[in-house]
Amino acid sequence: MKKLYFLILAICFSSTVLGQVIVSDDFDYPDGSLVGATGSTWVNHSGTAGDLLVSSGQARVAHGTPSEDANIPFAAVSGTIYYGIDFTVEDPGSAIAGSDFEYFAHFKDDGFNFAARLDIVPPTASGDFSVGIASDDSTADATWATDLSYGVKYRAIVEYDQDSNIAKLWIDPTSEASTSITGDDGDDPGDTIVQFALRQSDSDTNESILVDNLVVGNLFSDVLSFPLSLKKNKIPNFSVYPNPTQQNFVTISSKWNTAIDIEVYDIIGKQILNKKITDHILDISTLKSGMYLVRAEQDNAISIEKLVVR
Repeated sequence: MKKLYFLILAICFSSTVLGQVIVSDDFDYPDGSLVGATGSTWVNHSGTAGDLLVSSGQARVAHGTPSEDANIPFAAVSGTIYYGIDFTVEDPGSAIAGSDFEYFAHFKDDGFNFAARLDIVPPTASGDFSVGIASDDSTADATWATDLSYGVKYRAIVEYDQDSNIAKLWIDPTSEASTSITGDDGDDPGDTIVQFALRQSDSDTNESILVDNLVVGNLFSDVLSFPLSLKKNKIPNFSVYPNPTQQNFVTISSKWNTAIDIEVYDIIGKQILNKKITDHILDISTLKSGMYLVRAEQDNAISIEKLVVR
């Protein structure tokens, strides 16, 4: 099961420990750029590459000067799909105000059609902010009725029905029966979802949002929390070199000397290679020029690394 999870996490390679989990990320990367971090499968699709950052094991989505938008891709599924994230809004010095409310998390197709957009909006009363959900628009269709506070971590659960083009939002639910709000009913069918994305932009109040413990799944129960069973157990001192490469072989190194199960995927999630190596040498002579993801499993630990073949 653990092997299946990481298969989907790296462009279709996430764990299926719970059976329906499609992709997950606990953002356990070194401080710095999210895209390109060791073990990260996030991809830039807009803005200045490298300025969507990881800070203390969380992604920092900063409205204002930063502009990078990035996504984590996965294989398409039919019907209803969910994402769950922990989020904390940092205090920008005053309550959220204005009329330009920029979404920071959403689903995405393989182009530039966005769905189930989650954004920070002004409070409805005397709180710091509220949140809104949009099914298929760029501004919120519905707003959470209870104000939220800066510096507090909340769990947002978002449902998107790809057939009826409707999104739904829960904040800190205990079950699917908990209070929720529903976006507009868009034109049917909706977008075919193959990516979850984080978005940075410039808005009337340029707050920063810390995002953690992402889970995408087919069931509400799969994304309600981030199970400890999905935490990454990485291979120590794992590396793939030379990288980029023009050679027919790469070295797969780690702290251990035991056999390594290797799977290589292209950028759309198709498995290209599946081999067990015992000498740390992987034959890639059949790979064409392009970017791939190498998934390695060794002694119940798993690591994923991008590989560029020239």
